Amino acid sequence: MPKSSEFRKWLATPDPAPAVEPAPTVPNHPVLVVGAGPAGLSGMAALSKHGIDFVGIDSHSQVGGIWDISNPISSAYEGLRTVTSRFTTYVGAPLPKDSPKWVPHDMALSHFTDFARSQRLLDKIKFKTTFVDARKSAAGTWIATLRSADDGRDYEQEFRAIVFATGAHNQKQSRVPPELNSQARAAGLDVLHSSEYKSPARFAGKRVLFVGLGDSGSDIAPKICTVAERTVLAVRTTPWLIPQSVMGKPLDKLGYDTKWLPRWYQDGAFHILRWGMIGGYRKLGMPRPQHGIHDKMAIGDRGIVAAIRAGKVVTRSNVTSLAGGVATFGNPKHEPEKFDAVIFATGFGRSYPLLCRPGASVDEVASALGFRIFHPSEPGLMYLAETVGLRSCWPIFSEQANVIAAYLQNEEKSTRNVRRFNARRTVATPSCKGSIYRLSDEFHLDYEIYTRCLRNLASWLGE
Repeated sequence: MPKSSEFRKWLATPDPAPAVEPAPTVPNHPVLVVGAGPAGLSGMAALSKHGIDFVGIDSHSQVGGIWDISNPISSAYEGLRTVTSRFTTYVGAPLPKDSPKWVPHDMALSHFTDFARSQRLLDKIKFKTTFVDARKSAAGTWIATLRSADDGRDYEQEFRAIVFATGAHNQKQSRVPPELNSQARAAGLDVLHSSEYKSPARFAGKRVLFVGLGDSGSDIAPKICTVAERTVLAVRTTPWLIPQSVMGKPLDKLGYDTKWLPRWYQDGAFHILRWGMIGGYRKLGMPRPQHGIHDKMAIGDRGIVAAIRAGKVVTRSNVTSLAGGVATFGNPKHEPEKFDAVIFATGFGRSYPLLCRPGASVDEVASALGFRIFHPSEPGLMYLAETVGLRSCWPIFSEQANVIAAYLQNEEKSTRNVRRFNARRTVATPSCKGSIYRLSDEFHLDYEIYTRCLRNLASWLGE
């Protein structure tokens, strides 16, 4: 296929000063894949397809990752559906045509289980097994320390390489404002991160404060307000609220079907549609967003607009203090209020084993990963890192996994371009944002551009 401008730009960047070329991996050992959610399963399937031996592990008792609500680190909850439609949300084959437009968490779990069975992956996965650490041996292999939940013991196993598919939206990665969190807990409030929420029943009759208006806050607040005495949603930076579908067609599918239209035309037409369906922000008690509609990820309306219009959810400015269980707000026009519970819908961090220092920023993590996949110095460490785009990231995992398989397969052949790639691991990956996500971190991508870039890389590695 023709090389994309982004990939050509990467190729045109001068090679770094000569350095010691990293030693290749050792092919007579299996690859370890950590995690059996959509990313890990995609990685295992790609390795299997290319005849590369692997062992999968997952800390839970079955596949599915966060989409299995019984998983202790799952962020799934009662009534959760995907924010993207079934038309773009799948691994392997698309979901059946009679599936709901937005995929319920239990259907997602069944989809992953069916995929794992169809690809004959289940016998290759060690469940209730956790990755603890790994060190590189003198021979160039990776000695991984694994922990079995059955007996609590650690044991070591030798691998050719490690592929981390450990996710970004689980309870381990949740982030809360430290000072507000401390104040709320000291005041005896019922405190949790949105990733810990499971059902509205816990908040019946309570005065509940939400901090943050993202995908989770905008979906959970309309559910909780049906049982809570009062539900207040505090917003620091107003996002663009957009309809989930237009004339019955899910927005992610509509965008994909009209991708051939100029961006200026798409944006103009969409603003008109958005205004007609969502309306102005004054009636929602929020200032209009101060950024372009594609500069950051917009939030699909899953009931939050109706809840605000009906007065069931009340919007306020950012929270400046929760001392004594009383919320004070950045806008002096908003009177302080006392609450019984606070839910921090304040997002997630990124942390991948053996990659960056603890506490590294999201942009540091992103810039360290070549093509958002490869370790900057170690050929045996790869990451199926979750990306964000205008449709589901699940098919993108397959594209990333195919690149990993192509690298490992061509490394065994010692192709010229694999050796050159290893010498260029520190060359910055060109931005794959295109004209979108100007104000977002480097995991936010234009999926059309990123997919072309990954396919170019997979092909080039074999040349």
